[in-house]
Amino acid sequence: MADLVLVTSPQLKEEFEANGINRVAVWRKGIDTVRFSPTFKTQAMRDQLGGGPAPLPGAQPESPLMIYVGRLAVEKRLQDLLPVLVAHPTARLALVGTGPAKEELEEMFKEAGMGDRVTFTGQLSGDALSSAFASADCFVMPSDSETLGFVVLEAMASGVPVVGARAGGIPGLIQDGSFT
Repeated sequence: MADLVLVTSPQLKEEFEANGINRVAVWRKGIDTVRFSPTFKTQAMRDQLGGGPAPLPGAQPESPLMIYVGRLAVEKRLQDLLPVLVAHPTARLALVGTGPAKEELEEMFKEAGMGDRVTFTGQLSGDALSSAFASADCFVMPSDSETLGFVVLEAMASGVPVVGARAGGIPGLIQDGSFT
């Protein structure tokens, strides 16, 4: 009975239409490209996120630094980042945010011998958050249940490439190395 139903991704639009819902449109997302910009990149933040200038044997300040920003919860599939760290012995990971899986994740990375390669920053905001996004080499989004993906857009606006799950609303943002 609505004049228009707004959904957050092309995938949801297809699902709604497949279930007989008419007049469905995708709500295009927008983010603040002044707040999220490559201009916030700093070596100091990169060092903070990576545990210092060269925290690992063989690592250098330019060693790969991945970042995740969001809620630390089981459904975000952050445990799936462990094999990535195993496969890339000098890579570092910064997890920005808080949530119910924080202690479990800390223990998992520690038990796997990755405790010195993973930094938990807690929640960041303002210039610190902008700098965190811009100072990483890659944004990782392992969650397969995202519907909006604002953090993906914020990472892209910050000049940071994104590796994300091909699920939920994320494929509507990442297409063949570009975004829509």
